[in-house]
Amino acid sequence: MAQKWFVQIDDQVDGPFSASEIQTRLQTGQLAAHHLVWAAGMEQWRNLTWWTRESQFVAPPASTVETVREVWHFAVNGESKGPFQRGILLEELKKLASLGDVLLWTKGMKEWAPLFEFHDILTQIGVNKRQFPRADINGQVTIKTNAGTTLVAPLLTVSEGGMGVQLEEGVTSGMEVNLEITSTAFRAPLRAKADVRYVANGITGFRFSFISPEDKGALVSFVRQSQTRFVLKAS
Repeated sequence: MAQKWFVQIDDQVDGPFSASEIQTRLQTGQLAAHHLVWAAGMEQWRNLTWWTRESQFVAPPASTVETVREVWHFAVNGESKGPFQRGILLEELKKLASLGDVLLWTKGMKEWAPLFEFHDILTQIGVNKRQFPRADINGQVTIKTNAGTTLVAPLLTVSEGGMGVQLEEGVTSGMEVNLEITSTAFRAPLRAKADVRYVANGITGFRFSFISPEDKGALVSFVRQSQTRFVLKAS
C-alpha cells in the first residue's frame, strides 16, 4: 500500500495525502516548503524541504519548490508591495532610500516584522552593519522546542534583539523556543527564550522574548566591539 502523508499548516493537520497529491499542492502553492509533513513510522514532523529531498518519491521541480518558498512582501509608509521572489525582493530593497521603517512578511509568518530582524537579508543587500547593529559570530545554538525536540545549529549573526542561524527544518514561524548560545566570544553559554520569526533560504531568524540582563549585556558588548573592529577595518 502506498505511503500516506499528513501535513500541518498553522497548527492544523490535514490528510492523508498520496505523494502525488503532495506534489500537486506544492506546485499550486497550497503547500509551502516550510509546512510540516508526517507519515506512519516517522519519529517527528519534518518540513517539505526534507520531504522533497529525502522521501523515496519523485520531488516536484526544484524551481517550483523554490518559488513557493521564496515569496515575500515588504511594506513601507503603510503601503505593501509584492509578492516577490527573494532575488527580486533584494533588488527592490536596494532601491529604497531609507530602510529604517521597512517591514517584511513571508508565508508562514504570523505578523509583519522589521527588516532589521532579517540579518541574512541585510547582509545580502549590503547594508552597513553600523546602521542596524549586529555582528557576525562563530559558535552554535542549542534549540529546545515545547514539543521536546532538541536541535543544534551554527550561529551566523547576533544582535541585541535576536539572531540568525543556519537551519532550514525542525522549527516553524511563530514557534516559541528556548535557546542556549555557545561561542568563544562569551565566557559562558547565554540563555534566552525566543520566537521563530522566519525560516527561509536555509536561514532561521529568532527574536528574543526574554534574556537576562547579564546575558543581554554580554551580547551588547560583543556587538559594540565588533562594530568598532568593523569601523577600524573600513577606515
